Amino acid sequence: MSHEKRPSLFSKVSSRFLVQEEKKEGDGLSEKGPSLLSTVSSRFLGTDSEKTQDDGPTFLKEEGLGRDIAKIINENLDDIPGESLMKISNQLEYWFSLKELDAAIGDEELVDLSKRLVHAATWRSRLDDKNSFSIPKVRFGRTEIQMPIITCGGMRIQQSWMPDNIPLLSLNHKTVVASDSQKVLKDVIHCCIKLGLNHFETARFYGTSELQFVDALVSLMEEGSIERKDFIFQTKCIPSKTRKEFEKTLNYSWERVSKLEYIDLFAFHVVSKDNEVDWVLDDSSDGCMSVVKDFKSEGKIKHIGFSTHGTGETIMRMINSNKFDYVNIHCHYFGSYHAEGTPDTKGGHGNIACVKRALELDMGVFNISPFDKGGKLYKPSNLVTKAIGTKLTPISFASLHSWKTMGFHTVSVGLAKVSDLDEVIDAAFLYQEDKKVDEYLEKAENNLKNLAIERLGEEWYEKGLVNIPSCYRKSTNGVAIGHILWLHNVCTAFGMYDFARDRYGSLESTAWNNKKSFEENLDKMSGGNSGRALQEDVDLTEALKDHYDPDLAKSKLKEAHNWLTKTNEFLNDEKRKEKEWDEGYSLTTWVEFPGDVTASDFISKLLLQNLTGGYFGINNKIERKESFKKASSLRDSFRNYFSSAGKLCDNS
Repeated sequence: MSHEKRPSLFSKVSSRFLVQEEKKEGDGLSEKGPSLLSTVSSRFLGTDSEKTQDDGPTFLKEEGLGRDIAKIINENLDDIPGESLMKISNQLEYWFSLKELDAAIGDEELVDLSKRLVHAATWRSRLDDKNSFSIPKVRFGRTEIQMPIITCGGMRIQQSWMPDNIPLLSLNHKTVVASDSQKVLKDVIHCCIKLGLNHFETARFYGTSELQFVDALVSLMEEGSIERKDFIFQTKCIPSKTRKEFEKTLNYSWERVSKLEYIDLFAFHVVSKDNEVDWVLDDSSDGCMSVVKDFKSEGKIKHIGFSTHGTGETIMRMINSNKFDYVNIHCHYFGSYHAEGTPDTKGGHGNIACVKRALELDMGVFNISPFDKGGKLYKPSNLVTKAIGTKLTPISFASLHSWKTMGFHTVSVGLAKVSDLDEVIDAAFLYQEDKKVDEYLEKAENNLKNLAIERLGEEWYEKGLVNIPSCYRKSTNGVAIGHILWLHNVCTAFGMYDFARDRYGSLESTAWNNKKSFEENLDKMSGGNSGRALQEDVDLTEALKDHYDPDLAKSKLKEAHNWLTKTNEFLNDEKRKEKEWDEGYSLTTWVEFPGDVTASDFISKLLLQNLTGGYFGINNKIERKESFKKASSLRDSFRNYFSSAGKLCDNS
């Protein structure tokens, strides 16, 4: 039963004075002026609204090039949502700034880029065209499901991260499904299904996400917009040691999901530690697998898989059990997340061998979060952006590497609104329609490899992360050695300072009590964020005895800690540029989308979000309203470039 609670005083006041934005269909941004609440927040909370006022993009000031780009955008302006327009402008500004420094980037290249970015941003305007592009589908291994190569991930779109079954703290269920986020979710689902992107993935652990997805899908079915056969629904539950514990979790999930009649794809969620693997592989009548098998025999679950943040060893053990139809796994060009730098049982490290083995066993293979956990590619570093070039964006590169080089069947994109799909839909278009895509991908992969070898040295590039025990081995005392060395690598080779600092902050948040045994601490460690940061009092000599250069590894561990620890100040722009760790451009349109909330302030911002009805904290509305103004100002810059329609024709 949901917990009913009254709106807070803040919620009542804000609803009285907040200007309700009039949204364009399918657009996450509206473009009206500031409300009283926004003005008050600027005065007392330090939101700098003046930053939204500028003279427009610099590239518009270049004669000839500015006219050509303005014409391309103006011809499609009504079909470009505010957020998409901001992303286009940010990318063009970046490449234009490089053009001024490097004559190798010409006007023709920037005009071509403009056309492709506009095409990517206007996909919604073509949804009703029966002959328009549709997301390709592939066989999802032994499930025989025809899987779209893009999955709509439900980890960012929910109203709240607070679990929906905690008395007093959980949001009222009726309030959740009546929220703006629910309207956006329904719009996302409707657009996705029209596009052929019909796989929706959520989890019991994702706050109100599971509740909201079920409500949205049921609502669309009741409206007659979709039928049950039109979509693939996946949810996940964290495993437990006993049948009784797990049955309670799965039954709670089923109370919501039963409205959909069945779960197409069920996964044991974040199976990462050795004991969690033991629980899931336990075939006894008291194990959690027995509960899932009962659900499957009753027709409530069609296919069983697992998701993981584990090490190469634990994941390979799960895959080799051959008990699962599919796997959700991290394996990206820039690294395998928590598995990076851990043994893969094949003489290497990371998850590449695991992906290959899963494909050999005809499992469906799903790539988790290639754009966030794969390197924060919505805010790519300067080095990465330049190495990939203008033919692909970092996000389209990551997608194509997953599909073509690694053989993944689908990649997840965690989205908060429809426009977050722009870049990955562009990648799918290239995958199916562009005959030169293999050439573009190979060139980008070679450029990045050469960059890494140049900056790391060939020997370290080949051997630096091999023969290192995982944090689950006693010799490490819980220190995530391989993970930290990987973070050193991505900083050094690719300039991914923001990403590495975020990841290291998560390691620093891992609780560890030196008065307790290694085993006791390991038992308390979260499988979703395994390992801890470097510790001065931990001797890693034994752990590194098989490494080709233990002293160099120790030196890099200390250096990585000094670079990334939260006790040291974040590097300013000047120092970052000196190290070549500067950002290329940003596709974010407000501070906390899609992944800028650090582990240390997550709980406080989550509570603040709930207490203020979402105006502050995670995905706060104040940040969004500032973005609305920026989008409106930018749109005016393009509209006003030509004083009249006649002048537009004269300059064509």
